[in-house]
Order: sequence, then C-alpha cells, then structure tokens
Amino acid sequence: MNHEYADMKWYCCCLLFLFICTRSIGQESQLGLPPSLAGKIPFDFEALASPPSFQWESRTDSVWALTYEGGPFDGRTTEVFAYYASPNTLTNKTKTNEQFPGIVLIHGGGGTAFRVWAMEWAKRGYAAIAMDLGGSRPAPMAEQNHPWGTKSERLSQGGPPQNDTHKFYHINADFTEHWQFHAIANIIRAHSLLHSFPETNPKKTVVTGISWGGYLTSIVAGIDHRFSAAVPVYGCGFLHEKSVWLNRFDSLGTTASQQWVRLWDPSQYVSNIKSEVLFINGTNDFAYPVESWQKTVEITPKAAQLMIPQMRHNHEYGAKPKEIAPFMRSPTDLPEISIPRQKGTRFVSTIKPKQSIQSATLVFTKEEAPNKERKWETLPAKIKNNQIKAKGEKGIKAAYFIVEYGDDLFRLSGPIWFEDQ
Repeated sequence: MNHEYADMKWYCCCLLFLFICTRSIGQESQLGLPPSLAGKIPFDFEALASPPSFQWESRTDSVWALTYEGGPFDGRTTEVFAYYASPNTLTNKTKTNEQFPGIVLIHGGGGTAFRVWAMEWAKRGYAAIAMDLGGSRPAPMAEQNHPWGTKSERLSQGGPPQNDTHKFYHINADFTEHWQFHAIANIIRAHSLLHSFPETNPKKTVVTGISWGGYLTSIVAGIDHRFSAAVPVYGCGFLHEKSVWLNRFDSLGTTASQQWVRLWDPSQYVSNIKSEVLFINGTNDFAYPVESWQKTVEITPKAAQLMIPQMRHNHEYGAKPKEIAPFMRSPTDLPEISIPRQKGTRFVSTIKPKQSIQSATLVFTKEEAPNKERKWETLPAKIKNNQIKAKGEKGIKAAYFIVEYGDDLFRLSGPIWFEDQ
C-alpha cells in the first residue's frame, strides 16, 4: 500500500512539474523577438508581461485618463499618459462581471492619445486603451480644434519625443535614447495593463495603429503574441528602399542605415507575427509607397490586404475604414485573392470567396511617377467560376483587384502585380 502511494505521489509530482514547465514555456513564448534579433535588443520581457504601476488621473468622464510607468530615459523613470474607455465607462458602471475584448490604439507621427478613438471602440464593445508615445499628454479637449486634434504638452517625466533625432539619428546611442525602444515597450506595457483589468477578456485583445502607429503595429505584433489580430494602417517596412524618409537614410550613411534597418524596420519583425493581420493603405500614400507596402505584406504569414484608391493620410481617415472592426471580430472570414496574371491586356485572378462577392474592380496605373503623384485608374471586372477577369489597357505598370463582399460591402484587395517583377 505504501509502495502504491509512493508511486502515485511520484506520478502526481511529475504531472505537476510538466504542467508548470508547459505553462512557463507558454507564458515565455507570448513575448519574444524574432530569432534574428534574439539577444540584440535589451527588452525585459518578463517585466513587460506584467502590468506597470499606474494611477488614475480622472474617472468622472465617459473616457478615463491615467498615467503608467515607462522605462528609464535621461537617467530617470518616465511616465506615459493614456486614455481608457469601455462599455462600462460609457455607462458609469464600476462593477460588472461582463468581460469585453480589448484593443490597443497606436497613434502616428504628430499624434497623441486620442480620446475620440478610445470612445469609438468602447461604443463597439471593446475595452480600449490609447496611449501617447512621444512623452506628452493631449491638451484638454476644449483647447483642441477638432475631435482628432493633436495639440499636446510635454510631461515632466516624459520619455523621448517622437522626432527624427530619436527615431533615426541616435541609432548608435544607448537603446534608452531610441524612440522605438520606448514606444514598443510602452505599447506592450499598455497591453499588459489592459490584460490586468477585470473587465478585459485577455484571450481576445487586438491592436491597430495609424501611420507611424501602423509601423509600430507591424513591429509589436511580431513581438507580443498575445494579440489575436492586428491592423496596421499605412505603415509598413522596407522604408530604406522606398519611403518619404530616404533622405534620413542618406544622412545616416550606409553603416548606420543598415543598423537602423536591422533593429527597427518592420521587415525584420513581420515574419514573426503569429496573429491574423489586415494591412490597409492608399494607392497614393505620400509616406508608405505601394512597393514597400506590398513587400511587407508578402513576408507576413497570415496577411490580408486592402489597398484603397486615393485614400487620404491622417489619423481620422486612418481610423475610418469600415473593414477594421469586422476583421477584429472575425479575422479569418475573408475572401482569398491571388496576384493577377497578365494575358495580353487581360488580367485574371483566382478567388476563394467565403462570403458572397458583390462586385470586383481592376485598379491599375500606367505611370512610374512618385507614389504620391501616380495616377491610378479603375475598370469593372467580372467574376465567373472563382475567377476575376478584366480587360485592361496597354502600358499598365501595376495592377490589382479589389472586391466588395457580404451584405455590408466590405472591401478586400489582392496582391499588386508589377510589370517589372
């Protein structure tokens, strides 16, 4: 009997040990750099996986304000400002057993924490956090000239400002001088803080960002694998090849530029993304050209894409696409469209529809002008036997198909075909 008891005790201990090890490995794998960068950037993932210390600044409005602890900068601890909203804050409920999906909202260049953005997602049923990533806090709404107003004021304990000096020209300085090092860590801290709120469902958190926020979304999703879906808007990788920042790389010189690309270009991170991703951009975006954007999409494992003709570039328009919210809810229920094949002047793609396709359009350009100036045109396309077909024109340099599907006419585009590729 004692022998049987000892065997059973040993067996249970082994099971417990295996459970602890498996749980530990699972937790560690939730945060991590791509293999090519492992050990090269000193993120403390164990600390980042835990919620930072924070304090509420205001909980009297439908959107609450808080500050949380960031990393060291200039030899001192920093703080980060954020807005927080949920269905409960909108209705002044402080105690509820209901849990909501969570979302982290990342602003772009010149932006700040946007109250209106957090409120919009709370109205959609999310627990939403929108932080400032430039060491500042937004000016009061009474001083803003627009709901998406970007007026802000420097925090006394703010981290590095979001400027070219800290984005590019401190590449050979200590990591605490790099804006990206702080921004990435502070996004992960915000995500961990969101996880700690009882009203957040930690198994259903997503992330989206606009412009530089889209750039950061592409990086963070490749590090923080707790997100179930990600939507980078405008932002992409391969910025050293084609982007509005080429003169910065010229100023840095070859060696420093290569170091910047190794550390901070999204092309180094997107292949490590585990979640579903929807990339959104506009054909004529001044900052993120279609060529660099398409290359980024192609090396992302679970990527869908939406290239919107003539989409404007700002925070308000970056938050507008109606496809973002349904993708966050159901990121796998999308049509699959192949890259077009050129047959003379005709273009043909295959499509695997998961919902009814309402229309299809060929979007094309015959110009090789800079991205912002390039003229894109459209022609109607036909769908038959799971193929999209359109008769184009001579001299087309790039083309793709965009479809509308479902009762709500959501849009999705296929890969872009380039004449010289």
